[in-house]
Amino acid sequence: MRAHRHAHPSALGEMPRELRRDDSMHAATTPTVDNTATGHDAGLDAATTTCLVRIRELGPGDGDVVDVVFAGLSAHSRYLRFQAPVAELSAGARRSLTALDGRTHVALAAFTQGRPIGIVRIMDLGDGRAELAVEVVDRWQGRAVGTRLLQAARVRAAELGHRELVGEMLAVNAAAYAAVRRVFLITQVRRHGSELTVSMAVEGEPSASPVQGLVA
Repeated sequence: MRAHRHAHPSALGEMPRELRRDDSMHAATTPTVDNTATGHDAGLDAATTTCLVRIRELGPGDGDVVDVVFAGLSAHSRYLRFQAPVAELSAGARRSLTALDGRTHVALAAFTQGRPIGIVRIMDLGDGRAELAVEVVDRWQGRAVGTRLLQAARVRAAELGHRELVGEMLAVNAAAYAAVRRVFLITQVRRHGSELTVSMAVEGEPSASPVQGLVA
């Protein structure tokens, strides 16, 4: 969860660790953002958007979905999502993001009118734990898309037998943290400088009270 979202509920997840080690991260190109595709949606509220959004699981042949969502993230959202400046996805990073096997690496995408607007990932860590990462394109941030994706991820994680999800986010990403609290029972928060590591129970009701254990 890597401090996803500073004020955006869209970068709630982090890039898988193997991608953060990829020194050729900036080697590939990505599609140009289509700024006209959803221009008429600017006035939609979160409730209306919820009715329009559909979520489905992705497979290894859905690389175009990864490309469109990445292209829809601003430089700031990419920084919150990956916790580093990422102008382009390298070929290696893209391969890792599309290496979906339906078990150890699962991705669910949100669509509206057939266009992908966000992705949430569940990456198996073993022993009933998994890493969580999510992003929502800028045009659709603040409309409950991130929350919908997190809810879908919670259901899918339970089906996969995971008991706990773990994510990292920047401490300034208050919106990401708020979205997580709406969906999950947070069991622990650790702070390491500017980053938070958040542990979430797959089962259990979200807590409305402040989380204990936040390290200053």
